[in-house]
Amino acid sequence: MSKQKILTLFVMLGLALVMQEVTASAQRAPRLPFDLQLGMNEESAHQQLKKIASQQKEERDEEEGGEQEVWILNSDAKFSYVIAKFSREHVLILITAVARPQQVRYADLASLNTAARASDGQNYSYKWKVEPGKHARAYVINARGSNPEFLTSYSVYYVR
Repeated sequence: MSKQKILTLFVMLGLALVMQEVTASAQRAPRLPFDLQLGMNEESAHQQLKKIASQQKEERDEEEGGEQEVWILNSDAKFSYVIAKFSREHVLILITAVARPQQVRYADLASLNTAARASDGQNYSYKWKVEPGKHARAYVINARGSNPEFLTSYSVYYVR
């Protein structure tokens, strides 16, 4: 086989592997909770949350200057409440969704093959880093729980 044919074969194989990885990533992108997006302003987040939940609590964060809110979901079969944290500029910087017992699997969020895993045998954590798209920042999805299959909660926040 000629060097040109071998080189062409390697290039084609490399392109096939890249396309397979891109396709797999697009199919299993981690899901963000309740159509909330990091970076959205507080007013937009409230409009979205009011459709699905009732605000239970609001606390000022003295250290970082923002605020944290607890929203009880009206009728969600899998999640009971959401915690939204806003910066002092009133921008959504953290979302935590708290699951009902044994309703949401870690694998429901994204492929476990792409997660960083940690466990001490009693507590489990799966963490996905999501690379930014155009004009966006990288963020992390961190799912945790005491069950090896079902999560207790998951949080979404920007990479620092």
